[in-house]
Amino acid sequence: MFQIDNIREMFFSWEGRLNRKPYILRCLALGLIMTAIYILLMVFAFTTAATPTGNDLPMMGAFGATYILYLPFIISGYLLAIRRLHDLDLSAFFILLSFVPVVSFFFALYVIFKKGTEGPNSYGPDPLSTEGEMPVFSTSAVNTTNSTGIATAQTDSDTSHDSGVSRS
Repeated sequence: MFQIDNIREMFFSWEGRLNRKPYILRCLALGLIMTAIYILLMVFAFTTAATPTGNDLPMMGAFGATYILYLPFIISGYLLAIRRLHDLDLSAFFILLSFVPVVSFFFALYVIFKKGTEGPNSYGPDPLSTEGEMPVFSTSAVNTTNSTGIATAQTDSDTSHDSGVSRS
């Protein structure tokens, strides 16, 4: 079940690394939510502005509300980009390249398509690494029960059968 801490960790944290797939999916989710907010506010603005009074206040209010409601999504997008830069072993200061008009396009392409550094870097462990995870099926230990009911563990090097292959 989603909890607020999980959403905060996914979208509002700049610590750690974020590989390409979660970055793209989270940016798409932010974009879809922002589009839905914009459509709802514009439908409200156009239905209230269609009154014969000729008042432009609802339209201006809808545009103002759009910018206010977009602020958390914009901040979240920059935090996602910072974590993506960390995966590329780059400092968060490189996010300033997104404010340069022509460079920002190529910067966005670089952040989206460049593969992250393999293995741990100065910003944390590799998000694609399987080290430290418990494998689903492990053959290193087999639990057995002897005749007295005491559970013992046998490892691969300690098996009782002879396969004819030397394990040294």
